[in-house]
Amino acid sequence: MARIDHNPRLNFMMLIKSIQPTDSELKSARSHIESTKRRLQKSFNLKKFVRIGSHARSSAIKSSSDLDFLAVLARNEAKWAGSFVKSDTVINKVSQDLNNRFVSTTVRKDMQAVVLHFGRGQKSLDVVPGIFHEMKNKRPVYLIPDGYGGWMETSPEAHNSFINRENIQSGEKLKKVGQLIRFWKYTRVSPIPISSFYIDLFLADSKICNGAKSYPVIMYEFLKLMYDRKCRGFRDPLGIAGVINAAKTQSQVNTLYSQIESSLDHAVKAIIAENNKQFKDANRQWNIVFNHDFV
Repeated sequence: MARIDHNPRLNFMMLIKSIQPTDSELKSARSHIESTKRRLQKSFNLKKFVRIGSHARSSAIKSSSDLDFLAVLARNEAKWAGSFVKSDTVINKVSQDLNNRFVSTTVRKDMQAVVLHFGRGQKSLDVVPGIFHEMKNKRPVYLIPDGYGGWMETSPEAHNSFINRENIQSGEKLKKVGQLIRFWKYTRVSPIPISSFYIDLFLADSKICNGAKSYPVIMYEFLKLMYDRKCRGFRDPLGIAGVINAAKTQSQVNTLYSQIESSLDHAVKAIIAENNKQFKDANRQWNIVFNHDFV
């Protein structure tokens, strides 16, 4: 258990250990995953049903990270008279079909996915409909909803490979820092609006996890870089998905920036206190950053 008088570096390591996803979480979701896949196979020409998101990138955390799947449909499922229909049309079709199947489950549409809330809403399964587009650098590229009725390119396999390489370059710290940021996100009553994909790709692209740095220092550098950039989006380093935005709307970006600014103020004080070996004060500051869930 974390202690207020421990070196913050030790408390960060203990926190990372405590937020790892459990096998029981994933086991309990398997039946929901399989029943969803079977329904999609019955109703659509389903080519692949692939796990994506933080669980696929090994940066998910216990209890909070949703399960994300890419449902790759045949091209004809998204075409009418030879042209692609609006992505909203496909999301509506998938949503209606799953709603008809899971009558006792809450099924809702998100901007880019159909979300199924299983287990009294404690765990959600996000289904992103996609269409195979092309092969690029020996990796499949798919078209998925862009959230505004159009389609955008994505390649989970290519991005996962890039993040995995950068994680190795960081000495296996990158994914653990991604988990810390997710924990920070979910310590509020209303989760801080920051995209899971943005977190992992931002860490990989910025390379702030590389070098002989402690987790407190990297967490501080993440907050500082986000603050300096005003939480702006950045171009996909692989040149596939265009601009990667931190949040869906400007209002959410503003909320994120406010949380970043507040957390950075306390992170700076925590780093100074740790450097002065004032561990109790350093932990107190990090406890504020993590909304009193740190120690």
